[in-house]
Amino acid sequence: VEWPKPLSGPQRLLRAARFYSKVIPVLASYYFAQQKIDRAAASGAPLSEADEAALWAEVDERGSTVIADTISELQGFYVKSGQVVSTRVDLFPKCYTDKLACLQDDLAPMPSELAKAVVRQELLGGEPLSELFDAWDDEPLGSASIAQVHRATLKDGRVVAVKVQRPAIAPKLRGDVQNLK
Repeated sequence: VEWPKPLSGPQRLLRAARFYSKVIPVLASYYFAQQKIDRAAASGAPLSEADEAALWAEVDERGSTVIADTISELQGFYVKSGQVVSTRVDLFPKCYTDKLACLQDDLAPMPSELAKAVVRQELLGGEPLSELFDAWDDEPLGSASIAQVHRATLKDGRVVAVKVQRPAIAPKLRGDVQNLK
């Protein structure tokens, strides 16, 4: 099983560049939409409420799609940020919260073999899973940005949930937080 390696400095910069190359045009589209509204008002022919609402809806729709796709591509702390945004229906347009809601429980799991390798190394010191578990479900119960959960049965028959942290996620998250700062 190949473990993911922590991101190098150049990889972190490339990751930040990918994020901002998508986000800055979205932010700019809001600025330009406001400029269009202001120019129309200054010319004496302001946009109607319906036209202004349609303009904002178009900008929101396009922006939310770009942001959701970018977060899904990059994963890491960006997912955590997207999860927070998806719960803030009081602050963000509905299309953003709707598109980012899938980040709550619809993330791709890490391969089962990798999850088992993490448990063998971190919990069992390299010993086989059979040292602690009678059964291990390869299909995770849930998968998130930092970890996923597997159902397992201990040697004494108790059914447990085993939370497995994604390998090399801590430095990736720290790098993402620094990039967002």
